[in-house]
Amino acid sequence: MRFRLFKPGQTCRLLALGLGSLAWFGLGAGCSGKPFTAGGSGGSSNGSGGTAAGIGGESAGEAGASGSEEGGNGGLSNGGNGGVKPNGGAGGKASVACDCKAGEYCQDNRKCTSCTDFSRLKFGEPQRLTLLAESNGTIERFARPTGSGSALFYASGKPDVSKLMYAALPLSGGGVEVSPTNQVDSGPLFSNAFTSFSPDGQNLFFDRVQAGGRKLHMAVWSAPTTLTKVVLAPEPINTPNSQDYSIAVSPDTGHVYWMSTRNGTPEPELLWQPTKMSAPPEPAVLDLKIKTGTSQCARSGEDATPWVNLAGTVLLFRNPSLSDNCEPNDSGATDMFAAPLNSDGTPKAAATALEDLNLLGGPQETDPTFSADACTIYFASDRDHAGDFDLYKAARN
Repeated sequence: MRFRLFKPGQTCRLLALGLGSLAWFGLGAGCSGKPFTAGGSGGSSNGSGGTAAGIGGESAGEAGASGSEEGGNGGLSNGGNGGVKPNGGAGGKASVACDCKAGEYCQDNRKCTSCTDFSRLKFGEPQRLTLLAESNGTIERFARPTGSGSALFYASGKPDVSKLMYAALPLSGGGVEVSPTNQVDSGPLFSNAFTSFSPDGQNLFFDRVQAGGRKLHMAVWSAPTTLTKVVLAPEPINTPNSQDYSIAVSPDTGHVYWMSTRNGTPEPELLWQPTKMSAPPEPAVLDLKIKTGTSQCARSGEDATPWVNLAGTVLLFRNPSLSDNCEPNDSGATDMFAAPLNSDGTPKAAATALEDLNLLGGPQETDPTFSADACTIYFASDRDHAGDFDLYKAARN
């Protein structure tokens, strides 16, 4: 059993370990555990958390994990505090078995819910992808689906010396190296549908260390390891005399998100730009807020490791753990968050934490990404060995 440690200034989080204490549209349940609503009917949790907020809902459109085909609809709310799952114990009432179709998950072990419904983001126990860990001391990060099946791209290597890897069967076999010799690559993102600035059919985006720092590149990838037509991403994605890295794209909307130092601020900024219009505006800083307690804090940190679904309706990212007063918290840990997006690519509401996955006590949780069907989340964490990141997956619950 894993015990959670107290995180100063986070009393509400300890009283409501699920996502139920935070709602996408800024409505929290508070610490009392009383029900809350946010403009719609939600499902009740079977614990003390009360009624789930019923905002969001299913989308008939497709979305994708890094160019994968995943459904999505904006506007996430979070359910109640969970409670004990139904069981066949002393109550004498057996669990209701789920017989879910592809693209659905078994919510609270009692009903099937579409994975394209982002109104609830709760997860089961994470599973470590042990076969992708090369050895102790290596860092495996940025697990990103290829668009079909369970195949993954990811980055692996010693600290500050990483390479791109591809795993066709991540649960039953290891990965093979994609990066050319002597290159330091990271942040892979597969998208075979984003043509706004890849006229030669480039479908793999990544950042590469070169003279002057990290720059975004793109290439044509052919399974399993062939890279051709490797070029720098064009301006304004890259600009001279800046570092540009950690790209996320929504081919459906043409919105691009990435980190950059071009504006000379103390910390790199998370930039955003629409690209489908004939005269796109210049890249702008994404005004991304994070809900902690009753506060809304500005995004911070050197790398948000953003990811956005193909439909452009939900943004996953990491941020330093923050107290209710927006101060760094939990021994410098990083946590994972999700924000609903408007149709123009801007945040619809403050982001909320993925509480089921963010451990207390100092672990670094980073690089959240949904699978192709949105029924599974991938992320990296050093929870088992401090500083030694491994990849994990967790099913929607």
